[in-house]
Amino acid sequence: MITALGVAELKLLLRNRTAAALALLMPLAAGLYFALAVGGDDNGWTMIVVLQLLFSLGFTVYVTVTTSLTARRQDLYLKRLRTGAASDVVVLTGILLPVVVLGLAQALVLLGVSVAAGAPMPTNPGLLALALVGGAALSCAAGVCTSGLTGTAELAQITTAPFFFALVVGGLMGLGGGDDPRVLLVPGSGLGLLTQAAWGGPTDAVGLALIATAQGTAVAVALSVRFFRWDPRT
Repeated sequence: MITALGVAELKLLLRNRTAAALALLMPLAAGLYFALAVGGDDNGWTMIVVLQLLFSLGFTVYVTVTTSLTARRQDLYLKRLRTGAASDVVVLTGILLPVVVLGLAQALVLLGVSVAAGAPMPTNPGLLALALVGGAALSCAAGVCTSGLTGTAELAQITTAPFFFALVVGGLMGLGGGDDPRVLLVPGSGLGLLTQAAWGGPTDAVGLALIATAQGTAVAVALSVRFFRWDPRT
């Protein structure tokens, strides 16, 4: 059931040119620009990789989840699915899974581009994997929450802006966030710190970064339960 819903959602996503461009072309274009036009030393490459991950998770996961759920709710697609045999969890998982897989796949492709362009390999791939999984979970949960506050798919371009920019700024702040734990209160900062540690940076605050990412995801899930709507907004 989840696979069938995921395939159907992927087809719907690709049929919408605007959504497909935001989910596929925008992160790839930005990531390629960062890798090929900016370049840098080892420290510079860490910032570029963080930006690539943030744009992949921000656009492909967060913005697309918000837009897709809002559109499916407004055309009663979610309501029809809910009246079937599938549970609420299965319905949401089937819709969200292809978006998350796309975001992670894009992040890995862009990492390969950076390595091909001269970036060093991560010294601790496990921390990079944790950053990817944690960032995807946070972005996905935040997207579900934001969709409940978004009236139409067109308005998603506005309602997603605050969290998206907070995610990008937080990720960049996280590159030096080990000195001030308060930085980890900003969304995305844990991803930046974990990515820096994966490329040989300090690991003293890795535990705090994991806790901050988990707490941010938990808060987003709680807000999703509060604000997510199955019926169209009036």
